Amino acid sequence: MNRAAAGATEGTGRDTAPALRGPAPRLGPGTRVLLYGIGNDLRGDDGAGPRLARALEGAVPWTVRVVHGLTPELADELVEADLALFVDAAADPTLDAPTWIAHEVPAPGRGGQLLGHTLDVPGLLAWCVALHDRAPRAATLTLPARDFALGETLTPAAEAGVAAAAAALVAIAGG
Repeated sequence: MNRAAAGATEGTGRDTAPALRGPAPRLGPGTRVLLYGIGNDLRGDDGAGPRLARALEGAVPWTVRVVHGLTPELADELVEADLALFVDAAADPTLDAPTWIAHEVPAPGRGGQLLGHTLDVPGLLAWCVALHDRAPRAATLTLPARDFALGETLTPAAEAGVAAAAAALVAIAGG
């Protein structure tokens, strides 16, 4: 485990880091997982997704990417996965712990918006179906965020969310 991931797992569980909410996606043997850490490192808590993704590099046997946003071009890589995990900060003042959101794979001809330069997860899954007739199972892990001002520092809420999420994702990857 790299140094960042090791540090991210400390202080979780019974200590001060919040527990994750919602059902985590299940991984079977040989599941090909692609994790996207979404956000901007220069906008405070918006950098929580990329920070978590970087902490997981080398700590999980998954493909891990950092992206500023979701774009149609990601569909070609995404379709190769069995499970796609999206990690993003949420500007929701009531969110006090990382929370899982499951996404339905759209049926061909149905699903999210197919126009524009940035997408939401359902829209990206719709691109996968439109281009490749399939999409992976998908879930988003939303991270608590409080401040999106210019800067590279995370608030305590975002830091705690990254730590809890890192520990949980390493545990999920380990079986």
